[in-house]
Parts: sequence; structure tokens; C-alpha cells
Amino acid sequence: MNEQDAPKIEFPCKNYPVKVVGEEGEGFKESVFAVFEHLGIEHSTTRIREMPSKNGRFVALTVPITAESVEQLATLNTELRKLTAVKMVI
Repeated sequence: MNEQDAPKIEFPCKNYPVKVVGEEGEGFKESVFAVFEHLGIEHSTTRIREMPSKNGRFVALTVPITAESVEQLATLNTELRKLTAVKMVI
């Protein structure tokens, strides 16, 4: 599949899943949610999925949002990656 064939996202895109993988520990989830709040991105805490790694060292948070633009997603990605506990943003 080349760039022309890649599926396009239509904005606004409801229930766009943002997955954040990081080191499990005190304050990880709170710092991730603080980034969403700082950027004014609403998220429902009741719809967040949390999946710990097999050994419990890491946790993956899947946060559904209403994505408004490519720029919003890029900014969110950049800001989440600034957190030291975050290992990956998908």
C-alpha cells in the first residue's frame, strides 16, 4: 500500500483510540491524563482501557477521544512523548 492508498481519517473522528504505553508506577496515569487536560482534549475515564504487561512493569492505556485534526494528534503525540515514563504512543 502506498501513500495514495492509505486510508484517510475524516475529522472530527469520534472514538479515535490513543494508546500510551509506559512504566507502571505512581503518577503515570495522572500525568498522561494531565496532558489531555492541558491540551483541552476531552476523554471519558469510564471508557479508558488499561492493560498491564505480563510482568507488571508496564501498562498500556487506550484512551478514546474525538480527534479534531492531524495537528491535534501530532501535538498530543509530542506532548505525551515528553513524559519520562512514556515509552510509546500509538
